[in-house]
Amino acid sequence: MRRVPTTSAAGAELVPMFTRHMELCKVTEGETVLAFTNTQSNPAYSTALMAASRLLGAGFVQMVVAADNEWMKSEVIVDTWKGCDLVVATLSTEWMYSQAHNDALDAGTRTLMLQEPEDILARLFPTEELRRRGEVSRGILEGAGELRITSRAGTDLTMSMEGRPVAVQRGVSDEPGRWDHWPSGQAVVSPLETSAEGTLVIDRGDALISLSRYAGSPITCRLREGRIVSIEGGADAFLMREWFETAKDDRAYVVSHIGWGYEDRADWNAMGLRIWEGGGIMDTESYHGNMLIAFGSNCCRELGGQNQVDFHFDIPTRNHDFYVDGRQIIDRGTFTVPELRPDHPIA
Repeated sequence: MRRVPTTSAAGAELVPMFTRHMELCKVTEGETVLAFTNTQSNPAYSTALMAASRLLGAGFVQMVVAADNEWMKSEVIVDTWKGCDLVVATLSTEWMYSQAHNDALDAGTRTLMLQEPEDILARLFPTEELRRRGEVSRGILEGAGELRITSRAGTDLTMSMEGRPVAVQRGVSDEPGRWDHWPSGQAVVSPLETSAEGTLVIDRGDALISLSRYAGSPITCRLREGRIVSIEGGADAFLMREWFETAKDDRAYVVSHIGWGYEDRADWNAMGLRIWEGGGIMDTESYHGNMLIAFGSNCCRELGGQNQVDFHFDIPTRNHDFYVDGRQIIDRGTFTVPELRPDHPIA
């Protein structure tokens, strides 16, 4: 979240919600919670995290670093992460794909990303239904081989996920070595880095997260041997090409991860309404029945990817068809699997 309140005392209003969330993350007496922040983080969140941790009997530490990635080179900081039970990071996504993060997860530390504005945290507060949909999604993807994505706009893309783990996000980090993002509701996998072949059409209204905009006209991306080889279209394609070029690294064009969102409370338009304060990104990424594809780094331990580059570009889309080993899971943005629909009765 980039919006900064006039006083960190605003965090007092968030204590009940943050305490409920820390309980879901299984924070208990004797544990240590680390708020990992930078100079652009919202101080109200640190205040609320401190109060919630203390109410649950846990110790609390806050660490503030400069708003760049130099901290990743510090062994002292990484060792601090590894020595804590839960790390709540209010930074942008680069840390997620760092070796520092992987080392902390390997040590058993639970990690949680926290960036969205407080009203979105409340509206998309984690539920048991999200957890259930995540496990249904895991069951569909686990052990699968081929993924195929098509659309009426012209997408026809295949890739292999053979041997890759399934990462399920439900907004709660409650197990040793687990990462999650509050709020979130999505399942993704990292395909084999050289396997993606075909055409991806980003249609009007699809979200270009790194550019903080929705596409105003179609963008056609050709993929060969796992990476984008051409980006064609109008103004949005031009901007997308330029953004990828800033990486100055061919690995930026490799498919990072792909999957779908299952959060029926998410608002597709939230990013356009709230981008001025850094809000709404998880609404689009978790949107029910979306097809989320990303390019660039995927070396997070939970994804099992091998592509390490200082670049990541998420593209949540609507109206795609999604097939797993020939079985259709999504039909033009609507789940064909009853257990993933909002109207499915809760057991």
